[in-house]
Amino acid sequence: MSLLKSAWEIALERTEGIEADPEKIRQDNLVNEGRRLAGTYLTDPEADGTSVAKSYASAPQEDKPLLKKGLASTILLNVALPQSADFEERLGKMQHLAELIDGAESESSQLLKQIGQFMGKYIEARDSLLERARQQYQPMFEDKRERMMQKYGKATGMSMDQDPEFIQLLQKSYNQLSSQYQQVLDQAKDQLRQDWELND
Repeated sequence: MSLLKSAWEIALERTEGIEADPEKIRQDNLVNEGRRLAGTYLTDPEADGTSVAKSYASAPQEDKPLLKKGLASTILLNVALPQSADFEERLGKMQHLAELIDGAESESSQLLKQIGQFMGKYIEARDSLLERARQQYQPMFEDKRERMMQKYGKATGMSMDQDPEFIQLLQKSYNQLSSQYQQVLDQAKDQLRQDWELND
């Protein structure tokens, strides 16, 4: 117990002279408020952006750069390769946020528009890759089924999409495709980071 007490006393002594910086706390709170506003808007399917627009517009002028930092960093965190074709609505919301903080003709807004087109091409490329992989693997799959038929007297009920070899081939191809697209997306994100001066 005395050991614990002395450690506690030492910790108290070390923190005795430390005072909270109220300005730093205020700034952090504003950045976090920007993040919260953007996060709520992006995740709520019912949100139309009026709430975040009102909050940003009504903020005192000296607070706007900090709110902008929170909004911008949330946009940046949400720029990622899409998993399905429904990415457009979310990206539209990110563009709306960029227009809110920088204007409709701003570089960030235009770059997000280009990112949206790029993501659409990624989805097309991924779908096309799946079709090509199926066409290429089909003869091998038929051959495999034929061998199973000869060996066991009946064909396997497994579809090509369940075949471990096909899944492995497809995953490898997807990984290569994603890696190429991710490099370009990372460059675009770096450009946004520079535009918004989010270097910390």
